[in-house]
Amino acid sequence: MKTKQATHSIFLLCTFLFLFSCKETVKTPSDSFTVTGTIKGLDTKFMIRSVYDKNGKRSSDSIFVKNGTFTYTAKINKEEHIIFWPNVERTIKRSGRGYYPVKSSQFAFLAKPGDHIVFKGEVTDFINAYPSGTKANDDLAIINSKIFPLMNSSINYLLKKNKLKKEDPRIKVLSDSIEFLDKKVIALKKEFVKSNSSSEAAVWYLSDMMMRKQLPNEAAITIFKNLDESLHNNNFYKEIATRIKGIESTTIGKVVPNFSTNKTLDGNTFTFNSLRGKYVLIDFWGIWCGPCVAEMPTVKKYSEKYADKLTVLGINSGDTKEKIIDFINKKGYQWPHLMSGKEVDNLVLKFNVSGFPTKFIIDPNGKILHRYLGSSEAAFDKLDELLK
Repeated sequence: MKTKQATHSIFLLCTFLFLFSCKETVKTPSDSFTVTGTIKGLDTKFMIRSVYDKNGKRSSDSIFVKNGTFTYTAKINKEEHIIFWPNVERTIKRSGRGYYPVKSSQFAFLAKPGDHIVFKGEVTDFINAYPSGTKANDDLAIINSKIFPLMNSSINYLLKKNKLKKEDPRIKVLSDSIEFLDKKVIALKKEFVKSNSSSEAAVWYLSDMMMRKQLPNEAAITIFKNLDESLHNNNFYKEIATRIKGIESTTIGKVVPNFSTNKTLDGNTFTFNSLRGKYVLIDFWGIWCGPCVAEMPTVKKYSEKYADKLTVLGINSGDTKEKIIDFINKKGYQWPHLMSGKEVDNLVLKFNVSGFPTKFIIDPNGKILHRYLGSSEAAFDKLDELLK
């Protein structure tokens, strides 16, 4: 009898300790988020997260892993889409000396204050693991589990294609396969954002698709207008609203709305209308952007060639003030530069920029004459036509 009572007492004690342990594990401070997981194949000692301070300075945070298990807690004050790089070599899509930063090689999740997110799944040659624990992440898992395998197949085909000689007939087959998979991914994402009008995951994906130009503006605006009112205070919803306003105000023929910002290299306030009276070349660029940097000597040439008729305005995204100043001083790129920031200072959204470099040609009255995305030889030809 005593043995049964002792066994029963031990069972109750173990149950209590187990429940208490679980409660402690999921407890997250109200100003933070926690991510946990035990993932098969996560054979690494640590993962990496990029973090940015209020000045845009980037650093790395480590998420330590033991036997495929990790727990990570960090402060947060609003909704964010966060990724961890797993640091597992077989997931890194290397090509030559570089690599493709494909989403299917990342642990991706949505976080906001108080969230506890749990990852389940495995690591093969991609991250076949998805988040749960909140409605936003349950929804994100639904779409990511559909598209990550397709993304992984697409990038693997691209890596095979890159190794072939130009005349190899397999290139055509691989190219067709890549195109088919990429279109299927976009179609799945489009259906997801259309069919989940109250989902935080859907509003994030809509924001991401607009940034990547994966939806026509008209279709994106229609989907946006159908989003549920419960999302109106969501950070990604606000970003889309700013981008849509930028779509409407920065089309060809519109006058650029005046704006002021102190996101300047000298800390003084800049007002866009101060540039009236000359043609303006707006150049959205980043030091991290190879094509941007490659074109800057030509930008300099034109700023000097038409100094009496043309003002160049650089708008940097993604670099710190210190890095920008060091770069432009060494290169002699001494035209005005602004830094795209957050919220009211997010000039990338205000001008609906979806790729780098992007250039605008503005007339002396502030009207947008031309817009160029990517390689900008046509922009320089147009400047010659206008200013000679």
